[in-house]
Amino acid sequence: MSTLAERAERELTSILATYAAGEAEVVRAFFAQPRSRDELVDMVRRQMGREIFCVGWLERAVRQSRELERTVDRHAFVELLEQIADEVRHYALLADLAEWLLGRKLTAEEAREYEVYAHYDPEAPPERQYNPRLPEANAMLDLIRRYRETYPPAFTEAVMRLTEGGGGGAFMEASRLGGDEFRERFAAAMGRIVTDELEHGPRRVRGFVQQWVRSEADLELAKRLLRDFMAQHLRVRNEIYRYPLSAERLAAIDRGEIEPWPLAASTAAAPA
Repeated sequence: MSTLAERAERELTSILATYAAGEAEVVRAFFAQPRSRDELVDMVRRQMGREIFCVGWLERAVRQSRELERTVDRHAFVELLEQIADEVRHYALLADLAEWLLGRKLTAEEAREYEVYAHYDPEAPPERQYNPRLPEANAMLDLIRRYRETYPPAFTEAVMRLTEGGGGGAFMEASRLGGDEFRERFAAAMGRIVTDELEHGPRRVRGFVQQWVRSEADLELAKRLLRDFMAQHLRVRNEIYRYPLSAERLAAIDRGEIEPWPLAASTAAAPA
């Protein structure tokens, strides 16, 4: 591995580790205060909205199926189907938990009230992607869209994929919860989700570097995009958990005033 590649992997992973720690802090801050049943249900439904959006990708999968082995690579097609399945499975786990809390079935409106795209999709109508209840999630879509229009879209998309799950910190922190039945059930759901989210994001760092980082300019652009995406992702996570961190604390995390999440060694050593 070249010196540039080694440094790129280390520096990109460091950015992920900083913001993964921030997302874990969001979870700790939320659960540091007593929460009513309604607050817990609302938080779970907000996370559900981040998972179920990808049912919209089924239309893309149908289109791609018609071009399989022509213009669509079979491995890329499998990856798309697997990610749709993962996200819908996460949604179902959380919806079951929300219904346990409520003691009844969710209505369709309750289940999908917070549905919002996690990634800007140039093929989908904008009104389907945004949600007026979620300004930070909308700001993330605006950021992705702006960067896709400013920088090479394939490069931007590859960087964006590293951010999936926010580095996994929120999910790993939540998977450690305990002390009452809700926390234990929530921890079990998060534990099932966390492996998928790590595969979607941080464990792609080495493969990203091998494919995309050929120069110092490539590395600097990747770091800039990753830092900006992760900063906004942290704000999205804070929104999901009903804003437990102040704007001042979020800014301090942006400045690196936090102990990085200990994922650097595991993600850097993982296969692409």
